[in-house]
Amino acid sequence: MARALKLAEVERIPILGTESIVCGFHLVDYIWTDIFSNLPAASTYVLITDSNLAKLYLSQYQESFQVAWAHHKPASAAPRLLTHVLPPGELSKSRATKSAIEDWMFGEKCTRDTTVLALGGGVIGDLVGYVAATFMRGVSFIQIPTSLLAMVDSSIGGKTAVDTPAGKNLVGSFWQPKRIYMDMAVLSTLPQREFSNGMAEVIKTAAIWDSAEFDVLESSSVEIRRAVLSGTRDGDAGLTLATRSAEQTLLQRVIAASARVKAYVVTHDERESGMRGLLNFGHTIGHAIEAILSPQVLHGECVAVGCVLEAEVARRMGHLSEVGVARLVRCL
Repeated sequence: MARALKLAEVERIPILGTESIVCGFHLVDYIWTDIFSNLPAASTYVLITDSNLAKLYLSQYQESFQVAWAHHKPASAAPRLLTHVLPPGELSKSRATKSAIEDWMFGEKCTRDTTVLALGGGVIGDLVGYVAATFMRGVSFIQIPTSLLAMVDSSIGGKTAVDTPAGKNLVGSFWQPKRIYMDMAVLSTLPQREFSNGMAEVIKTAAIWDSAEFDVLESSSVEIRRAVLSGTRDGDAGLTLATRSAEQTLLQRVIAASARVKAYVVTHDERESGMRGLLNFGHTIGHAIEAILSPQVLHGECVAVGCVLEAEVARRMGHLSEVGVARLVRCL
């Protein structure tokens, strides 16, 4: 007999007319239950991740897949779950890796009713999303971001791409995921530098959009850091509202608020022809720095510097006060 499911209490955020962004803690059972119950059925599910994350989470996803199906349709044979593990890092985000994944999927007899899941950070999400966008002219795609930066930035909006010798993200497609599952419990495995890397995008979003959220970030940095870096991915703390600490509630609030802003902007400007350019605050200068110093300096670190320098330009042009620049510097 299958074990009982541990179904998280979640917050859902609308994007492009559907509540497809899901935030919570310890989401694995919830993810498969939601997929089986609320998304189009698939004959095959393909979960792609990297070797670092596979050691932490792959067996958990495989076990939960069987348990959730046993609860969903106990009298029916389960669909296939195929897994593919890639080397970690930006070098995997290439046309060669994309072709290798596609050839592997053809060898496994994947068809148009396949659903592809990306379990990882921005590299995995961008690469696997592009595979889903083009495999048999497009199959269902699900994002499971595991880094803070991917949660609040790259997983939302449907941008998928690979790198080329001519530059980053130059070959790709817009392909919207059916779901984006943000499991805050996995953030406890992030190195401190990666936490700061993601928080730069969170602060950027609050700075351009919501003064109340910026106030929260400004006054609660210690609590937010503690909720991430001293948390644990084991156990069920935060699974339900009743078991969620004040720090976990705060963490979900700031991540969901940032995701909600990007979802709103994407909904009104999916192909980046106008409003979506607002999200590029800090990126004009940040990308120039990143082009020279990557990978020694991370994306969020470059954006943080870019935000400060662009804010200083705004101050000199008379659009921002000196106090505003100082608050941004202090928060970052």
